[in-house]
Amino acid sequence: MTIEELGILLKDMIPKDEYIYDTYEDETYIYAFTKLEKLRGIDFDDRYGKVGGPGPIRVNKKNKEFKRVSNRDVPSHYYDKNRVERTIDSIAKGIVKRQYVNFNDTYNFCKIKFKEKDDSKFNFGKVLEDLKRETTDIISLQFKDEEVRDKLISFLEVINVDCELTDDGWLFITRVPKQS
Repeated sequence: MTIEELGILLKDMIPKDEYIYDTYEDETYIYAFTKLEKLRGIDFDDRYGKVGGPGPIRVNKKNKEFKRVSNRDVPSHYYDKNRVERTIDSIAKGIVKRQYVNFNDTYNFCKIKFKEKDDSKFNFGKVLEDLKRETTDIISLQFKDEEVRDKLISFLEVINVDCELTDDGWLFITRVPKQS
């Protein structure tokens, strides 16, 4: 079954502002993953919660019955084959493309830079002292590891993201980059 045929079958379940961006098929089911049309070509954006919505639509291949299921109902093979190892370059390209800094951008950056410095198992607690989520416009982080913090600041400055380091050690990251 093609994505177009699947779209016709599921047209009443897929909101008009969404489209099928991926499918996964096993012996029994086809899983159709949807996301907002305005996020076409963007993997994830914190402003819209889960890009893929509440979970995929699962279609029984024998009787064509379908229902929306949880992401946990999808076989792990799907996630294994779609797992992408983040790089500094891919993080930068993602921020520039969506014009927004996701929390996971800061997490993945810190993970990469910490691993370069210390090959022990990464734990965000080794890098961060505290985290405040007071607003969707700013990410607030307080670092235990100043070297990783300074590398994050330098990285964000290169892609035109404003940061402010306060006297008490908080780093405030403006999520929307400056327009160049």
